[in-house]
Amino acid sequence: MPRIRPLRALGLAATLVAGCAGSIRPEVVQSWVGRPAAALQQEWGPATREAQDGDLRILIYEEVARQTARTFQTTAVPRAVAGTGHLEAQEAYRLPTVYVRSYLFWVTPVGTIVRATIREP
Repeated sequence: MPRIRPLRALGLAATLVAGCAGSIRPEVVQSWVGRPAAALQQEWGPATREAQDGDLRILIYEEVARQTARTFQTTAVPRAVAGTGHLEAQEAYRLPTVYVRSYLFWVTPVGTIVRATIREP
């Protein structure tokens, strides 16, 4: 198996952690089923976290993207029209600031990936 170049690993880690615009396609995630978890960890780096599912270990890789909310200009507003920006402020307040997509890989005790899925909120 070829060695992963440091820049490629760094690029994947940046995509997963920093949240670039794109995400990893489902067919890429599914292509890991039947392969060794050690190869996944070598290529993707360590999992963000791990969980247990019976005898299986779940490797979880999380992708986080930040969305910036609209900003408001802070200018003096006459009292008569002070309430007109209220709806705009509420709309901006509701915008999500963090989005998480998770890539889950179920691993057998011998280290083989037997299931993979993508979870989105």
